[in-house]
Amino acid sequence: MKKKTIPLLLLALVLTGCGQTSEKPSQPGGGGEGSVEVSLPTFENVALTYGNPITGADGTAMRRLVREFNEEYQGQITVTESFMPEVDFYESLVATIPMKRSFDIALIHSYRVPSFANKNLLFPLDNLTASTGVDITRENYIEDVYDAMIWDNKQYGVPLDVHSIMLYYNKDLLAQHGCEVPTNRAELIAAAKKMPQTNAGGWGLPLSTTWPSEYIFTTALYQNGGKEIDKNTLMPAFNNTAGEKALKAVADLIHIEKISPLNVNVDADLLMFQQGKAMFHINGNWMLNSLVDSGINFGVTSLADMFVDTPTADSKKVASRSHTFVLPQGRNETIKQQAALVFIKYVTENAYLWAESGGHIPASNIARNTEEYLALPYHQTYGDVNMYTLNEPSPYYYEAFAPVFSRVTTAMSDATYDAMALLNAAAEEGEQAVLIAQLEG
Repeated sequence: MKKKTIPLLLLALVLTGCGQTSEKPSQPGGGGEGSVEVSLPTFENVALTYGNPITGADGTAMRRLVREFNEEYQGQITVTESFMPEVDFYESLVATIPMKRSFDIALIHSYRVPSFANKNLLFPLDNLTASTGVDITRENYIEDVYDAMIWDNKQYGVPLDVHSIMLYYNKDLLAQHGCEVPTNRAELIAAAKKMPQTNAGGWGLPLSTTWPSEYIFTTALYQNGGKEIDKNTLMPAFNNTAGEKALKAVADLIHIEKISPLNVNVDADLLMFQQGKAMFHINGNWMLNSLVDSGINFGVTSLADMFVDTPTADSKKVASRSHTFVLPQGRNETIKQQAALVFIKYVTENAYLWAESGGHIPASNIARNTEEYLALPYHQTYGDVNMYTLNEPSPYYYEAFAPVFSRVTTAMSDATYDAMALLNAAAEEGEQAVLIAQLEG
């Protein structure tokens, strides 16, 4: 694939408080009629460190993006990338940022942004983006995703992507049973019931009870008008009618509709689909290339309207997360931060490479409008990007919400489950975890 360089657009703002004017000519694509173009500072051998938890196929794409950036900005900016397993990466950030020894740029998951910001581990971007010539603005990204990086009225991150769960379908099995690609829950269940529902003959929709069940339940929660967390109290908000409907919508596929076997282990559902023993499969868009490599004749569509009987204003929402670029505190040299924004803009706007390798959706509107992205065969069936919904921002997101995951597994494994009892127990555990986290600071 040919390398594509996207020029830097310039903010229609005057440099304030920075004092970093430049002799370098303004880049093309300025701020528009009546605006004042702001020149970038001159970058001469600015060295940046960049850390992330990206490995596998995604890692190959990220290495390429870094390499091509360094080639494009040779002599001006050099980015040295470090990557490590996710747990080690986050432990490293928490340990090194207070010591001012962390990376100049980091890539973290969106749900961690409020937590890190609340602990003063991240540098707010508002003044930086408003006082430099790098055009990183809300309108150039999926706006709801961009807004999810705000905590305490400050912007702390720039989103790279949206990653979410999808509905994969076996084209051959649909054709064999005379079924169309489902567009709602009733059609999904009707098609899935065409399968024999046996290990030998195949199943309609095998569901693992452990993963990605948290994404599946959260999607069902959104579609039934619920949410994980109360934005005012920051406490669990799922132990109610919406949560009960969501849990039932997921568990019913196993216990009532019987289109999945009981107690499916993690990845056993994926294996059945890859072997042609399942008509449907729910998994992340990060599994796209694995399915391509398996040789199965498949398609992909969104999970909009799949966990409600009647469509509503909420029923197209699908639970999602984002990888987002942040600037750790303690690395606050202005010229380096400006160079970091140049790198962030480059990677997000060239993220068709990221989409190609990992199946993700670029958060950048510019990246999604490139010829390369529009030519990707499966991404064009993902549906409206605005349906992909991130969690309510909270520094205690995981403490408040994670206790529900094991209860979802219980409901999927046991037909005699008591939905409200499970949800209330999870909420109580979540409330205690939030209180402890608040006391610990």
